[in-house]
Amino acid sequence: MEGNNSVIKLEEAGNWNIWKFQTMVLLQSQSNLSIIEGKEVKPKNADERAKWECRDAKAQMLIVIRMTENVMLHLNSCETLSKIWRKLLSVYEQKSETSIDIM
Repeated sequence: MEGNNSVIKLEEAGNWNIWKFQTMVLLQSQSNLSIIEGKEVKPKNADERAKWECRDAKAQMLIVIRMTENVMLHLNSCETLSKIWRKLLSVYEQKSETSIDIM
């Protein structure tokens, strides 16, 4: 994954599993898995909260630029990386499993 060109965009359930894998590796390389999993929550301390919000926003950007506009429509109300991820899981995890079963 040397550049953005080698990273696929999430289009729909059909490429969810590979997109999810690439995204998890990318987020892990940026030390953001704890945020996406909801294990690291927004701190109460103002300085720490500002740092967390910056990390969260950067990670959101890494995800959002790797999806189509149709996928983004599901995420209008999501304010954090963790909420975006949970929404994507709720929309695509079951659909992806259903697609595999049909094949």
